[in-house]
Amino acid sequence: MSKLLLILLLPLNMFAQEFIASGELDNKIAEGITIVEFWAEWNKSNECVYLSQLNGCQVYKVNVLKCSNIQRKYKVFSLPTLIIFENGKEITRFVADITFKLSIDKKGVQREIDKLTFNRAQ
Repeated sequence: MSKLLLILLLPLNMFAQEFIASGELDNKIAEGITIVEFWAEWNKSNECVYLSQLNGCQVYKVNVLKCSNIQRKYKVFSLPTLIIFENGKEITRFVADITFKLSIDKKGVQREIDKLTFNRAQ
């Protein structure tokens, strides 16, 4: 019974986004392709639930209510905001509109990751 429970819970853990604490972001984005979602609990209905399904990148989440210093450093003014980093450098950003929703979908974000991956291979 316990093995079955472990197997059922495994996919949930594999696809969970990791929340980043204040001092961790620079280390997390230093190598490779990384997506960071800047987020707040009050806008939970508009969070990017598809990010954990993306391929070719690491995905992290920053709660701006707990890490306002990171929000200021990266000049995040609208939530949610997605920033794609490559080796610590900001490559592109997707910002919520006036309704606090992102216009980019999973396919659009994956396309950006795939472009970066293709360029790295050349």
